[in-house]
Amino acid sequence: MQIQSRCVSCLISRGFQEAQLSTTDLELQLAAITEVVGILNNSLTKGGRLENIPAYVGTLRDQAIQRITGCSDPYASWKQESNEIALKLVPSLERFVEKVKNSKQRFRRACLAASLGNVIEYGVAGHEIPWDNLKNLISQTDAELAIDHIPTLYQLAQKANTVLYLTDNAGEVVFDRLLVKALTEMESRVIVAVKGAPVLNDAMLADAKVAGLMDIAEVITTGGGAVGVLPQWCSKKFLKHFRDVDLVLAKGMGHHETLPEFTLPTPSAHLLRTKCEPVASSLNVAKDRNVVNVLVNHQGPLGPLVKN
Repeated sequence: MQIQSRCVSCLISRGFQEAQLSTTDLELQLAAITEVVGILNNSLTKGGRLENIPAYVGTLRDQAIQRITGCSDPYASWKQESNEIALKLVPSLERFVEKVKNSKQRFRRACLAASLGNVIEYGVAGHEIPWDNLKNLISQTDAELAIDHIPTLYQLAQKANTVLYLTDNAGEVVFDRLLVKALTEMESRVIVAVKGAPVLNDAMLADAKVAGLMDIAEVITTGGGAVGVLPQWCSKKFLKHFRDVDLVLAKGMGHHETLPEFTLPTPSAHLLRTKCEPVASSLNVAKDRNVVNVLVNHQGPLGPLVKN
């Protein structure tokens, strides 16, 4: 996905939010935002297709703010709070999934819950996390599903010996546990990947532990801190897993922005909530809708994600 005009204000406003969370020093805040504006201008005027991916610019933005302010994880306290609130929803989420006895229907509901969990994200222009309404939204997930490739995903998951599950945000990983559990019950070996360094409010190893993911699956990191998956900020170990597994499940808008730009070595399913107009329009759906979108034999303009 390439930068749209509406992405510009979001990239800058999110940078301002991060600068404020990182330091109370007004001069450092200004220095950080000035750097962010320069990065964005350089990408738009001199960059190629890679440099015009919103997630790419967002990654450079976060790295610059961390370097200038000296704060490595601006969202640390908000991530902890997200996990704590999400954990209180576990009984409602489990009832929603386990209410149906058919394994295929449980898988469907786990996918719906995982997609809804992507609503837990800070700093997206025009988006507020509906903390007070999340419990009600659980029952609306099917009605708000704008792209329904769950039947295809179920068939792919049934055949998959190994699945790579790419997480997105803290708090959201609590929702992910339901789908990871459903995959393990299909006798797949599930490898869950979190970020290897802070970026936005994305989940890391500590968040996976709080969510209970380490109790039911192997948990690794991407090797770095990039929005979505960008190979220059990934470890060789992670990219090898990506190449070798039978199926990839990718959560969130960052993965939707990055992965389809590349030729993918394996089928991938994108589960997300359309929290902004650019992402919604790129999928031809309305804003604030759930999406389960499967890509098979996908050829992207930037060539192979994993080089042989």
